[in-house]
This record gives sequence, C-alpha cells and structure tokens, in this order.
Amino acid sequence: MCAAIFPMPVIGIPMHTTSLGGRDSLYSIVQMPSGIPVATVAINGGANAGLLAAKILATSDAELFDLFETKDILENIDEIIIKSLKIKRMVVQQDEKEKGLRKILNFGHTIGHGIESTMKLYHGECVALGMIPVCSDAVRKRLIPVLNKLELPTEYKGSVDAALSFVTHDKKAAADGIDVILVEKIGSFKIQKMTVEDFSSLVKRN
Repeated sequence: MCAAIFPMPVIGIPMHTTSLGGRDSLYSIVQMPSGIPVATVAINGGANAGLLAAKILATSDAELFDLFETKDILENIDEIIIKSLKIKRMVVQQDEKEKGLRKILNFGHTIGHGIESTMKLYHGECVALGMIPVCSDAVRKRLIPVLNKLELPTEYKGSVDAALSFVTHDKKAAADGIDVILVEKIGSFKIQKMTVEDFSSLVKRN
C-alpha cells in the first residue's frame, strides 16, 4: 500500500517464471485519483496477463492491438503490458466510481461470469469466451487468433442457456437492463443498455 506515497500511478511487476516469456504473473497497482485507496490487482498466469492487454487494446488502442495481432507477442510484451496498464490507469482515474468509462473494463464479463458459474475454467478463460459474442464479425475474426496465441479458449462447450441463466436470474438486471460493452471496431467501443432478452439473443447469435 506504500504506492500511494510515491508519484507512480501504475506499477507492473512481472513475476519471472516460464509462461509468456517469464511473465507468468503480473501485479498491477493502480493509484486512484485521490491517492487512497490503492487498488491492487493480481493477474495470475501468463495467459491472463495477455488477456488484460487484449481486452484493453481491443476497446482502446487499435495500433497496439495490431502489434499484438501481427508481431511476436514475447518480443513486444513489455510495450504491450506497460501501455495496457497506462490505459487502465487513465480509465480508473477518469471514472473512479464506475459511472461510465470504467465500465469498459467489464468487457467480456457479463456472460463470462455466467460461464464461470457453469464450467471449471479459470476466470480469465471465462472472460475470453465472454468477449467473443459481444464483438462484431470483423472484430471477432481478429480477436480469436489473438486469444489462440495466448492459449485461451475460443469455443464454449457448455450450455449457453445455463450460462445465461446467471444473468437472467439477476433481478436488478431484469428490471434495469444490462450495460453491455460492444466492440464493433478494434480500438473503440460503445456501452449499450440492453434488456436481458436482447442480450440473450445476442449471445446465442454469436
């Protein structure tokens, strides 16, 4: 927690092991606008560190996503992760209480949580699967090869209805609708309020 004392809004600490070029775990410390509290996020597993980058770049940085997509990930991993953390810092600083912009960090989580409740998969694997149906066809064609590079699943083999029941049984979601992060073009996003029924239809189509 001493990070709040120093002028270092984001600190990424790669833990040197064998996955993802030695960066098997990445700890990011994001300093909030007020300096306190400091949110510490542990991303365990090299694939999850890569997922954080893929998720943020898909919504916020088309140029760097292109590097992620077309170049060797290991050769560029420092630049990819550092820039991703800087984007995350900017998002958190601008929207500390998740009133708008910060919701982009939930990209893939809506149905991802449902998948997590029905399958024995890691959280990051479920989020990766959850990103796929909320993208346009064009984005999906680019995103899936990146997830494959990270050895993350791209095909859900469980019951879609069971996963969706996690969302449809949420009384607040049923009453107020769901804020869904849609990515129709790499490097951009939109937050769309959807009914549970419309969200279910979207997932089943894709």
